[in-house]
Amino acid sequence: MKKLKFIYPVITIILIAFICANYSLTHYMNKNDLKLETCGTLPYLKFTQKYANSNLIQTSAITKLSRVAEDTKFVFKNKYKDKEVKNMVLTNYFNGSKLLNNKTKSELNVYFENQGYSVSNMSSDEVVFVNVSDRYSYKANRFFLGVYEDNVTIYKTDKNGDITSQKIFNSNVYDKNGKQQKYDFNSKDKGELQFIKIDDLKEKDGLVDDLIRGRKYNKDVISSNDVQDTEAIEYEKGEFKTAEKAFDYARGLLKS
Repeated sequence: MKKLKFIYPVITIILIAFICANYSLTHYMNKNDLKLETCGTLPYLKFTQKYANSNLIQTSAITKLSRVAEDTKFVFKNKYKDKEVKNMVLTNYFNGSKLLNNKTKSELNVYFENQGYSVSNMSSDEVVFVNVSDRYSYKANRFFLGVYEDNVTIYKTDKNGDITSQKIFNSNVYDKNGKQQKYDFNSKDKGELQFIKIDDLKEKDGLVDDLIRGRKYNKDVISSNDVQDTEAIEYEKGEFKTAEKAFDYARGLLKS
């Protein structure tokens, strides 16, 4: 009789423990959409997703993508009033870099805030950035002022109007003898570099926005009678046929 009195409490404890364990396991499986399946190796049971092949799970995986993957591609676009062009300078640079790896959408937006770009679309394969402007696009084979990283730069468009090259604006164009050096868009700067950071221009009304979004001009439509742009029109539109003109314009515009 004494043995039976001892066995009953033990059996009761074991039964309670089994029920609790079974409840916990069932709750865990339901919470994570798991099920038990038999397999051919020890322990002969394994957990699998209930809906591993469903479109719902695949859609959820795409929707919840929150960080840039190692092989994600980047596209940068400028959306003007009349058309959309590519910024191949940024596209080529960041597709060959790991600087954006593991960044979230909000971190990407902060990273490119000074250049006016924000994330338009983000997936596991591609992130598309767009800079929206309320001006008309720059013509083909023109130079204009913009922002590269945190510095004022001179950009160049190709025959399609896409942005294909840049040179950071260096305000120091004088040699040791005080003679002004000839500006060359493709050459490397010499001497002491004096770049103009975008943060240094915050106090200038409207200038920063013009650099980031593109200089707005009053004459949205140039008369069809104008066979070629005059120098006044170039300055008003902020786009130039030569890099030298763009450089001189930048010097006058950014002069403190």
